[in-house]
Amino acid sequence: MTRPLYKNKFFLTQKYVHEGYSAGQIAQAIFSSKSAVTAALARFEIPIREAHLHHGHPSQAKFGEKIRKGTAVVHLVEQRVVDTVKNLKAEGLSRRKIAEILDQMKVPTKQRGKKWHPEMVKRILGPSA
Repeated sequence: MTRPLYKNKFFLTQKYVHEGYSAGQIAQAIFSSKSAVTAALARFEIPIREAHLHHGHPSQAKFGEKIRKGTAVVHLVEQRVVDTVKNLKAEGLSRRKIAEILDQMKVPTKQRGKKWHPEMVKRILGPSA
């Protein structure tokens, strides 16, 4: 029985370093997971390239921010909503309940006219929520 290709240092070095494939592309080509390929790269001490960072302008500012002259600045009215959302979460309310409260209070979303959704609340609270 042969070993999976991601366990072969020569194969990974060839594809990742010399040919410039990403971990995801290698995983897809050998029918494996990206995390298995990434773990193997680390195990073989093959330097991981930086993830592709978005370049250019954001399509939309985060809730609590607005874009002025190409730079994100604080949107004071929306920032009060952000503070309220964080306080409600600290009181133990669920994201769904917070969204319902914001709808009842007729707080506008970033895309005026849309209803609040628990996912919108999650984005405001950040990844730790």
